[in-house]
Amino acid sequence: MNKKQLLDAFKADLEAAKLQRDAIDAKIKVWRSEYDGKPYGNEQKGKSQIVSRDIKKQSEWQHASIIDPFVGMSDIIKASPVTFEDKEAATQNELVLNTQFCRQFDRYNFMTKAVKILDMEGTAVIQTGWDYRDEEVEAEVPNIVRDEYGTEFISGTTLEKQTKVLVNKPTAKVCRNEDVFIDPTCQDDMDNCQFVIYRYESDLSTLRQDGRYKNLDKIKADANTDVDDSFIPGDGSNFKFEDDPRKKLVVYEYWGNYDINEDGIAEPVVCAWINDTIIRLQSNPFPDNKPPFIVVPFNSVPFQLHGESNAELISGNQKIKTAIIRGFIDNMAQSNNGQKGVRKGALDATNKKKFLNGDNFEYNGTGNDFYDGSYNQIPGSAFDVLGLMNNEIESITGVKGFSGGINTGSIGGGSATAARGALDATSVRRMNVVRNISENLVKPLMRKWMAYNSEFLSEEEIMRITNDEFVTVKRDDLAGRIDLDIQVATAEDNAAKAEALNFELQTGSSTMDQEEVRMIRAEIARLNKMPEFAKRIETYKPQPDPRADEIHQLEVMKLKAEIAKIQSETGENDSDRMQAMKKAELLDAQAKKLRSETDKIDLDFIATEQAGGEIDKHHRELEKEEVKARVAAIMAEEKHRRDMEKEDFKRISNLDVLAYQASQGDKNLGIM
Repeated sequence: MNKKQLLDAFKADLEAAKLQRDAIDAKIKVWRSEYDGKPYGNEQKGKSQIVSRDIKKQSEWQHASIIDPFVGMSDIIKASPVTFEDKEAATQNELVLNTQFCRQFDRYNFMTKAVKILDMEGTAVIQTGWDYRDEEVEAEVPNIVRDEYGTEFISGTTLEKQTKVLVNKPTAKVCRNEDVFIDPTCQDDMDNCQFVIYRYESDLSTLRQDGRYKNLDKIKADANTDVDDSFIPGDGSNFKFEDDPRKKLVVYEYWGNYDINEDGIAEPVVCAWINDTIIRLQSNPFPDNKPPFIVVPFNSVPFQLHGESNAELISGNQKIKTAIIRGFIDNMAQSNNGQKGVRKGALDATNKKKFLNGDNFEYNGTGNDFYDGSYNQIPGSAFDVLGLMNNEIESITGVKGFSGGINTGSIGGGSATAARGALDATSVRRMNVVRNISENLVKPLMRKWMAYNSEFLSEEEIMRITNDEFVTVKRDDLAGRIDLDIQVATAEDNAAKAEALNFELQTGSSTMDQEEVRMIRAEIARLNKMPEFAKRIETYKPQPDPRADEIHQLEVMKLKAEIAKIQSETGENDSDRMQAMKKAELLDAQAKKLRSETDKIDLDFIATEQAGGEIDKHHRELEKEEVKARVAAIMAEEKHRRDMEKEDFKRISNLDVLAYQASQGDKNLGIM
């Protein structure tokens, strides 16, 4: 297929999408007009032309509470692994995405613009991309020389050109709705979208610097021909540059699937053209092979990709309020307030002149002859209808105004239950808007960035995550199927959680461990948007009293000294025991000697028995003395053994008690 046929096919898709675009633009025009408070067209000359701007007021009141969950925390993205094998990849993705979205990306202005467009026009279109910039620099590289022995050493330096990466990160921007033309057959599912055409304004200088566009010399000749009259510049001005490099050109970019090779299979391509000249034609460079656009509806409509704005909900209420307020103003403008009347004949010519000049005057008659004009009385029912409209507007949008607004009386009750119901309804409506932005904008954006990171990040990208932590991110670790969890909560939700934790702290602090109390206090601080204070609570370590610590150390030293003393006494007792044992052995030896002597005496007795009775008598006396000595030795030995056993038992018991006390003291001091 040649380029002319291809361009004609893309322009045909553009014309088909314009029909749907025109219908949506007509609605957006009405919503923007009511949002800005422009006249309705039924105004009459000489009467009030004021327009009540309730739509814009509701938008401004809810704007801060909607964007706060996305910009109020430093880390709003949590990546959950699908399987245990994805845990490391999930951790890496979480660190990278939080760094890119919360630190390298202007998320406040991005979220502010996206929420504003959502509220005003009912739909926000986000274009994603990748920003890469580098430059050639000369750097000194050391010359490594190897001598004849194989030893390497540095011999001077040389200048070499190197590529220095300046920017390498994903991007996202909010597009104007009138410049985005989407496949009208995709209904409400972007995955079924076959093409998206994006129209934007550029110039030849910017296109040349980009480096991706070709045939730019052909654009110079017909830059002023075939101008798209439907394109309105974003600034709304008619200013034009006179020089060719800066002249504004309308560029159309086609992102979608088309059978370029005529093989019956549509391939993802991107094609850009100006007038009738194609300046870019290539395959879709993004790894997901999908158009880099995210469409977010505010109030979604089934089977429609575009949503409805708040103006669609409260337009009728704003018109009724406008009519009532105009009636108030016309009533007051047509009254005779400030005018004065005098009965004829009450003043002569001289006093009438004084009366008109504000001087003292004389008059005939009574005070009733004078009349002061004032505003006409406005019926109370008009104010009742006005209040009813205010309550209905706030009930629909879930936004409570600063004066009055949603209260228990407006919903038919004055109890605490009715008040809680009113607040719950407001919180639920606001939380629904926040969750819609989280699910349909932030999560799809993060998934696209995650896919882009796996393709376009360098092999090792060093990213600073905290003040003292550096994480090396490998490109292969960024691939994989990861579930993203966006932490979003409104101010009311955080306040309710903080109150519940505070109640838990008050009722259970007496039975809680100090670590539990510290955890709850840190979470309360985090919910109250004080992350630094929460970090300080988590890392706080109480400092001990120096005097108490010194006293405790002295007590431990005292216990150790007592243990040493007991151990010394135990050594002495062991020495005494050894001496006693030696004495016992001596007694035993002496007893054995006595027995030997007794045996010898017995033998002598037997030998001398035959010699006479005198020898028998002497033997019996010796035997008695021997028995007495033996019994005395045995009794002494038994008594000494029992005394030693008692001393050992007492010493061992004291040692166990002191050793336990000393171990407890060492643990308290952190010695063990």
